[in-house]
Amino acid sequence: MILTNIVSITYGTKERQRRKNLCIPLWCRALAVKKLPQILPDHDAIRILQEMGETKPPTIFYHMECACLAGAMRQYDFSKEIEWYLQTHPNATIVEMGAGLSCLRRQMKNEQNPWINLDLPDVIACRNTYIPCGKKEQNIACDLTNSVWMDQIPFDAQKGAIFIAAGVLHYFSKQEVQTLIKEMAHQFPGATFVFDTISHKEVKNGNGQVNQTKNDTKITFYLNDAEKELPTWSNRIVHVSQKSYLEGYPISGIHYHWFTKLYIRSKRKKLFMVHIEFDDTNTFKKIA
Repeated sequence: MILTNIVSITYGTKERQRRKNLCIPLWCRALAVKKLPQILPDHDAIRILQEMGETKPPTIFYHMECACLAGAMRQYDFSKEIEWYLQTHPNATIVEMGAGLSCLRRQMKNEQNPWINLDLPDVIACRNTYIPCGKKEQNIACDLTNSVWMDQIPFDAQKGAIFIAAGVLHYFSKQEVQTLIKEMAHQFPGATFVFDTISHKEVKNGNGQVNQTKNDTKITFYLNDAEKELPTWSNRIVHVSQKSYLEGYPISGIHYHWFTKLYIRSKRKKLFMVHIEFDDTNTFKKIA
């Protein structure tokens, strides 16, 4: 596509690397459509890769069922968290932080809730090119480490809001994550924040996989016990739960390859989904 070439030419080195990074979860979800169609299939991922001119995954690993599972299951996990939240907050706003080229709203066929996608300006430009917004969907260019973006979220405590971050916080420092969560708890009382993370034991392996894609980005943030550690960060955090990334959200009708079963077992205590709920009162004057 001509537009794709123009975008590539105008990107700097960091932007080109981010564009390359955007394709990794796309490949996982695209290949999962054929290998694991029971897990919230993302047909848009196939279309986007074709339109971007991407013809092959970054490494042979992404052809394996276990790699497809990781990408597809993460989307499925977040979809279940959103579904559960909407059962008690049907008019809530959904915010995807570091949305990249996620098609989760389209996968869930959600047209009724306000849905906001946050990411860096060049990523949002790429997103605007390949993923049309729904009637209540909005893309906002921002830096998540700068709390200015929080003022752009139309938050109504009575309606509620759920924030999700897929594959984002891994690359933040611990201090950046602490600051982010404290500021969110202050700005969005009563909201829920769900993100994926890894244990310390998985950092080396995770960075090894990142290096195979010729990416110089490093995983720096991890949590070994979110339920124990996160409540100490702020007295506005009133509930924390942690589930296995691959097994915490059961789905029936799937018969995995034997190697995938071993992969799931090996990652049982290394890949997690973390669910945080913030205090729903607005009585604090300062960030706790």
